[in-house]
Amino acid sequence: MRVLFAVLLAAAAIVNAQTLNMTSITGRHGKSVFECWAFGPFATSGQQGTVGALSLQLGNLANASFSILPPRFDAGQHNAPNVQYVQFLSGVAHVTLPSSNETVFVIGGSKGLIFAADTIAVSGTGHLTAYPSDEPTRVLQIPTLNGVVPKHTVLHSGPCTGSELQ
Repeated sequence: MRVLFAVLLAAAAIVNAQTLNMTSITGRHGKSVFECWAFGPFATSGQQGTVGALSLQLGNLANASFSILPPRFDAGQHNAPNVQYVQFLSGVAHVTLPSSNETVFVIGGSKGLIFAADTIAVSGTGHLTAYPSDEPTRVLQIPTLNGVVPKHTVLHSGPCTGSELQ
C-alpha cells in the first residue's frame, strides 16, 4: 500500500504566498479520488485587525459544526455529507479510498485542513476515515453554501505533498 503523508499547513499551505493548496477528496467516474487543489490567489487585507496581511476568501459558507471524536474512532466508509472544508484541530485522521491504494494521514492543528467533495452525487464509493490517535480528534466541518465547490485549480491527481505544502 502506498502511504502518502499529507502535510497540511495553517489553513493548509501557502505556496510562495500566492495560493492556498490542500488535499481534496472528490469524485471522478463515480469513485472517490484524492487531488491537490490550489485556491487563490491571496490578496492583501484592508480589513481592520488584519490590514496588510495575506487574505483569501473561501467562498460562501453555509454554517459550521464542531465534533469531538473519541480516541481510535473508526468512521467507516462514507461519502462527504456536504461539499465542505474540514479542519482537524487535534488528533490524526487516516483517510483511505476503497478503489485505490492511496492513503492520507492528516495531522490535526495548523496543518490539518482538507476539502471534502466526494458526496453521493459524484461518488458511489466514498472514503474510509479512521482516527488512530490516543487522543480525541477535534474537527470543524464548514460546508459551502448550496454545495457549491469554490473556484480552484487542480494541480494534479493524488494528495498535495512536498514543496506544494511549504
